[in-house]
Amino acid sequence: MSNMRQLSGEDYPDAARKHYTDARALMNRRRYDGAAYLAGYAVECILKTIIQVNQPSRVPMIHDINKLSVDAQRLATMPSSRTARYFPLGSSVTRLPYGNPPAGWKETLRYHCEGTIPKTTASDWVAEAKRLYEHVLWGLIKDGEVTL
Repeated sequence: MSNMRQLSGEDYPDAARKHYTDARALMNRRRYDGAAYLAGYAVECILKTIIQVNQPSRVPMIHDINKLSVDAQRLATMPSSRTARYFPLGSSVTRLPYGNPPAGWKETLRYHCEGTIPKTTASDWVAEAKRLYEHVLWGLIKDGEVTL
């Protein structure tokens, strides 16, 4: 459990840790659809953590990582931003697109048949989750913004 856990039980930093860890385990077991699905959720949770750090009471209840990324980037440009140092200005926070699988990640991937996500795509999505996990979430932890 993190210091960011909400009264409703949502805990985006802890969920990001859990989903990223499980995505890596599934990737190692060649379960590419599950790995990709959980990698996308890890990315979503990290984006929501960025938003929550900047605006604790205004985390959008959506899965659209494109919109979450835009929101996180917008918050990073504000003078009071507590997250700007974790990603370059002027670029999207994540390279993982939101869209219909296999072209993009979408929460409905869980309903797609096995084999929807090829190994290379799953590997790319897990790598993106790893990049955000190590660079952003661990940065927030190191700087004391988040505790797990």
